[in-house]
Amino acid sequence: MDKRESTINLAAAAMGRKPGTLVIRNASLVNVLTGIIEKNTDVIVYGTTIALVGDASSHPIGEETKVIDAEGRFLLPGLIDSHMHVESTMVDLPSFAAGILPHGTTTICPDNHEITNVFGLKAVEIFKLTSENLPLKVYPAMPVCVPSLPGMEDAGASINAADVREAYQKGWADLQGEQMNFPGMIYGDPAVHDITTEGLNADKVLTGHFPSPEDHKGLNAFIASGITACHESTQAEEALEKVSRGMYAQLRYGSAWLDLPNLVPAILENPDMDTRMFTLVTDDVTPSTIVKEGHLVRVLREAVRLGIPPVKAIQMVTINPAQLLEKTRWIGSISPGRAADILLVDNLKDFNVELVVSCGIPVAENGRLLNQIPTYSYPDWATESVHLLRQTAGNFAVKAPGTDPVDLRVIRLIPGMVYTKQEKHSFVPRRGQFHAAPEKDLAKISMIYRHKAEIPQEQRRSTGFLTGLGFKAGCAYASTQSHDCHNLLVIGSDDEAMALAANTLIESGGGLTVVENGKVLALMSLPLAGLMSLKSVEEASKELEGIEEALRIIGCPHESVEMTISLLGLIVLGELHLSNRGLVELKEGEAPRFVTLFD
Repeated sequence: MDKRESTINLAAAAMGRKPGTLVIRNASLVNVLTGIIEKNTDVIVYGTTIALVGDASSHPIGEETKVIDAEGRFLLPGLIDSHMHVESTMVDLPSFAAGILPHGTTTICPDNHEITNVFGLKAVEIFKLTSENLPLKVYPAMPVCVPSLPGMEDAGASINAADVREAYQKGWADLQGEQMNFPGMIYGDPAVHDITTEGLNADKVLTGHFPSPEDHKGLNAFIASGITACHESTQAEEALEKVSRGMYAQLRYGSAWLDLPNLVPAILENPDMDTRMFTLVTDDVTPSTIVKEGHLVRVLREAVRLGIPPVKAIQMVTINPAQLLEKTRWIGSISPGRAADILLVDNLKDFNVELVVSCGIPVAENGRLLNQIPTYSYPDWATESVHLLRQTAGNFAVKAPGTDPVDLRVIRLIPGMVYTKQEKHSFVPRRGQFHAAPEKDLAKISMIYRHKAEIPQEQRRSTGFLTGLGFKAGCAYASTQSHDCHNLLVIGSDDEAMALAANTLIESGGGLTVVENGKVLALMSLPLAGLMSLKSVEEASKELEGIEEALRIIGCPHESVEMTISLLGLIVLGELHLSNRGLVELKEGEAPRFVTLFD
């Protein structure tokens, strides 16, 4: 149907000259445009679009018209997640869509920089292909930090300004993904600004990643360079400063980094403030979170529980993100001419989603998908991404410079937080090596390059020490889901266990595994890029629960800790992280730098 025929039909349906395809009667409409709840309101949909909001009692009902009596329940626009990563859910996009639609998310803006770090530009293309014909609006965000800090780590590919331009020209991306190389942006790295220029030339919304709360000059430089949104605030003062300077604050509540409680005071302590610059996002959630608690609706519930008025909270997952995306003409509200993405919920506290309409079609009811979403057939290169030889215990040895005790740099993992702390611990060499000390909660951590491209031997691996996981003796954990380079990350209290964990994933083509005393306790295979399962969200959730239970068995008490572990290689975060090239230190107001294990 061409646009002229569509507008004629919509006008006819609104005027009562033609029946709508869907009519919802007697609803309590949450009007996110005014902030008012309108009782006894009807909605007429024609095709994929809303034709009328108001009184439809005199309008005709055709033989094909589907009529729903809301019986006074609440109508909300479909929920919009303006920043998230599908790969973090460990399933592919079709399975992800099937998992979240019953929970009311109808639009996502996935930054697929995880799979792009593995495969480069062809990952952007295949991600776009998998998004076609889904009953879910997908606005892909172009990855622009591949690798996150060039010259300090090695991923499976790299993205430059020419790649970004090609993706925009071919329609593979609708906005810019998070610009994580904020040091490059604020200190004038030409390559970073070349990428930004491509986004500006293509008239794209540019999103960012600015985790430096005290760098006020840097924040202004970041925003002045074109970045319009950031999800990295962890304190209310940060979020407030960002919105005060014209940057959308995307308040995050994922599976592991639960920043929302620390952020809502920015709103609650300023009750007269205009909240249009605040949105709610998931960023990273596990399949278990989706199955047990829902997707973006879970964040909405938490915001209301924390004290944000329900209508304001609803605006933060509907009209506000639509405004951020500059798409309020098409999504974000229940109003004429907008996409018919509509939720029917029982109350404005629990937000139990009873019906989900996406583009005018009921797609889910009472937590159940109404029609199966077809799977996608991937090429072989997408499922063969771990290119490593078999590992031995000797690969994880850390040589000592002598026989005297030495203070070594140690990464402290902080459960539920994206950042780490740097500590110094005394190690006594044994047989010319530094060893893990599980009795002191000191494990080894190794990052091994696992991609196809050839790199110098001295850059293929680095090993350091980690505290905060509580691993017992003889144990190890390994993962190919290691942000953002997605090299093979191995953590263990024993070199033999580390080798077994590494080899288990090499043989399975990637995933997560836990080993203890020479035995594999749990394995979650992730064949797609070493990042994603080709199973359903429910199946992936069960496998992930097996990994989490195995982590508890080997001594780790933290919930969803595999997600926090996955950030240990994300060197754009403070304070100390590990890349395949070595330890990277990033301190407030300073450029990132390599540091040695001991001074």
